[in-house]
Amino acid sequence: MGQEDDGKKRGGGKHFTWEERVRLETLVRALYPRGRGPNFADLAAKLGRHRSSVSREYRRGKTVNRDGELREFTVYSARKAQDDADRAALGKGPVGKLTNRVAEQIRDLIVNCRLSPFAAVMRLRARGDLPWVPCERSVYYAIDAGLLGVSRSQLPYRPAGRRRKRSGTRMSYTNARGRPITERPPGAQDRSEYGHWEMDTVVGGTGTSPACLLVLTERMTRHVVVRKLPARTQAAVARELDRLERARHAFFRSLKTVTCDNGCEFLDFDAIERSALCHGRRCEVFFAHPFRACERGSNENANRIIRRFIPKGADISTFTRVQIQRIADWINDLPRKILDGLSAEEKVRRYFEENAA
Repeated sequence: MGQEDDGKKRGGGKHFTWEERVRLETLVRALYPRGRGPNFADLAAKLGRHRSSVSREYRRGKTVNRDGELREFTVYSARKAQDDADRAALGKGPVGKLTNRVAEQIRDLIVNCRLSPFAAVMRLRARGDLPWVPCERSVYYAIDAGLLGVSRSQLPYRPAGRRRKRSGTRMSYTNARGRPITERPPGAQDRSEYGHWEMDTVVGGTGTSPACLLVLTERMTRHVVVRKLPARTQAAVARELDRLERARHAFFRSLKTVTCDNGCEFLDFDAIERSALCHGRRCEVFFAHPFRACERGSNENANRIIRRFIPKGADISTFTRVQIQRIADWINDLPRKILDGLSAEEKVRRYFEENAA
């Protein structure tokens, strides 16, 4: 950072600006021919500066020129003085604390472990083996400065593109019987109550097998459940939910509502709501408005994290259930900024401990 714009007075005095250096060069060339030393008291009076300040500035920009007969003479160069001041300004500010050891560990977590800068910082703080860990903003500054060997394109989330203009809300033309999201209970809307889930499917590439993933995300804790389906059908969704219920899966603890999009695999909401263990309902199903993925933001974000491991176009049938469960466990153990650095697993555990007391 140069000093061209630094004309404000500081505690130690006022720095010479670029305009003042040009004026000093002009006065020296006009008033003092070659071979004559400048009168600093006279120059100080014309510049409104102290004599010592002008003398130091002259020495900063002092240089030697040659005339047509190669005779040397001393002049003042505003450009040389400005370049010297800019180099000196580079040493301003606190000394950086980012050591090679810290930088290498952050780079490994971002590149190899696929963590975001925030998650990488929280993971290093949890380890506790480093004397100092930078904050999230410092990591981004280091990335932009090229100190980590990581580019922005290597981060999990790239800059978002241009957003589509939002249209008016309406219910799906093919789902007239489904409950709209506007009828959800307050505990689901404000995320103050556990047991309200969002549900979606993640599909493979065109021309691959019909296998897909069923992804459920709890709204308050962001806890995810990921299951592999043989096909993206209504029967496959209901069958998997029945299997989870019969296995007494933790997903069904305090299950209250499920919010879906208007995909064809979720239109049989009676089968989703019907309990496999009794004659009652296990939950209530609500449907978001068409083209409003933001109404299931937690679910969409979970899908985006899954895409770090199963990119678009991949054949989901090649992934085993063990591999898919490892992905779900990785997401549930990920430190989340929206949870104040806690993981979804820790948030769930803390919620049930507090409510059991």
